[in-house]
Amino acid sequence: MQNYKKYLNATMRPGKKLNFLLFGVNALALAPVTAPAHAATPKLPNRPNILFIAVDDMKPWLSAYGDTLAHTPNMDRLAARGTVFNNAYCQIALSGPTRSSLMTGLNPDHTGVWWLMGSFRKNNPDIVTMPEALKNAGYETVGVGKVYHALRDKAVKDDPKSWSLPYVKTQGATYALANGRVATECADVPDNGYIDGVIAEEAVKTMAKLKEGDKPFFLGVGFKKPHLPFCAPKKYWDMYRHDDMPVAKFQDMAADGCEYAYHNSLEVKGYSDIPPFESYVDTKHLDVETQKRLLHAYYACISYTDAQIGKVLDALDDNGLADNTIIVLFGDHGYHLGDHGLWNKMTNFEQATRVPLMISAPGMKKGVKSDAMVEFLDIFPTIAELTATPHPQQLDGVSLVPVLKNPKAKVKDYIMSQYSRTTTEDYTISTDTDLEGKAEYLENDIMGYAIRDKRYRLVQWTKGFKTYMPFDESKVITCELFDYEKDPLETKNLANDPAYAKVVKRLQGQLREYYARSYKSPMSAPIKACAERKTEIKKADLKKH
Repeated sequence: MQNYKKYLNATMRPGKKLNFLLFGVNALALAPVTAPAHAATPKLPNRPNILFIAVDDMKPWLSAYGDTLAHTPNMDRLAARGTVFNNAYCQIALSGPTRSSLMTGLNPDHTGVWWLMGSFRKNNPDIVTMPEALKNAGYETVGVGKVYHALRDKAVKDDPKSWSLPYVKTQGATYALANGRVATECADVPDNGYIDGVIAEEAVKTMAKLKEGDKPFFLGVGFKKPHLPFCAPKKYWDMYRHDDMPVAKFQDMAADGCEYAYHNSLEVKGYSDIPPFESYVDTKHLDVETQKRLLHAYYACISYTDAQIGKVLDALDDNGLADNTIIVLFGDHGYHLGDHGLWNKMTNFEQATRVPLMISAPGMKKGVKSDAMVEFLDIFPTIAELTATPHPQQLDGVSLVPVLKNPKAKVKDYIMSQYSRTTTEDYTISTDTDLEGKAEYLENDIMGYAIRDKRYRLVQWTKGFKTYMPFDESKVITCELFDYEKDPLETKNLANDPAYAKVVKRLQGQLREYYARSYKSPMSAPIKACAERKTEIKKADLKKH
């Protein structure tokens, strides 16, 4: 390990350019450039392993983030080992697209994935993912559980190109009781009575096998709770009291709110034990007792997953790997639990976009918290720098190593997120001609592009985003602005308030500059070409009607 630290110190001095092999690009896709001999990946002793822990639908309701109800001692252990990022954000509040962006280091308009079933591999097969880059640099890479959002298409399911070893398949129960399709369940079963207990067991077994190899490893472990249905063993339910559950204070649409910002909470409404209600409509909210039951179940699932994370951390310690392993833990997006009258994710609001993120790395600060603005796009370049791994040069994020060294450091002024509203569920851009949506596919293509700095979030809702690339400000149809210093619950849209005109103008300018810079990337070309193809298909289909 000492030799590795010496290497990092020698190559990462301020102002010194790293001797990394970067991949070049052509007009449509990434293309590896032949590297000169001196630029080859260095053979380093004791290159750090990476334990990469993904948690589905987990918002920062954790004790490490100041939540006084949460029982999360194992994530507290991880927080004590590294840095807790207080202001971390996802790119899209939905598993498929946000994981695509995190694993590629590319924003959604570069992956072309905005919905669950979109595939960045179909849009651009030459994209290099984070574990793929590590594999190419000599790492053993393997995934267990839900790392990517698995697709039905076997050719791209779990992204085979990312892994040097076969993906570890896990089978476990969603329900332990025969109650039908319910939103919550509490069964007196062991941890492996539900799927996440099985995932933890497989992760521990896989780690033991990786230890015996002669390569550093990247082990991706993806837990499925607290995703709906909220099912967890009884002992985790017993950690909480029903009466203590914190029902959301504000459950209505914001004053002067934009309807595009909201949804109908269909995901939770699909369960048999959820009574009828209307999202964000005053007097028509979900009843308080059902809200408390869902909140109780959500907390139970967080504690259940925390216990499984603890088993993986124990295995890391027991195998003598902890001192030379980078650990990344994140929730893939936030979650609405009654705030704004919403349930589930799928918005640009703070509750849906703010995420837990913890990073522990050898030689970096321990037990610290950072208020730096960061986003999922930054994880890939961070891992690349920490491991001296070649990476694609067009990544949209920046390395967080300066923050890992100094929690007061700042790497950016703002973060970007987005969410769309459309008539179809398949948001992937593809050259396929058998479009399920056909004529209506592009009828309601509305994207909310959001910029968030320390105090404000501006959202510009644009029409027709699939028919143009890059971002076109002339297509903006409405805006939102929230002031989190004065209004943390997002109760009033300030975009049309004259007192905030300068703030709106500043943020609009920053958003405009970001996308102008972003779309100079060659990664925009294949996505734009596919979008143009879909426009042609739409026009042809409309002529038939």
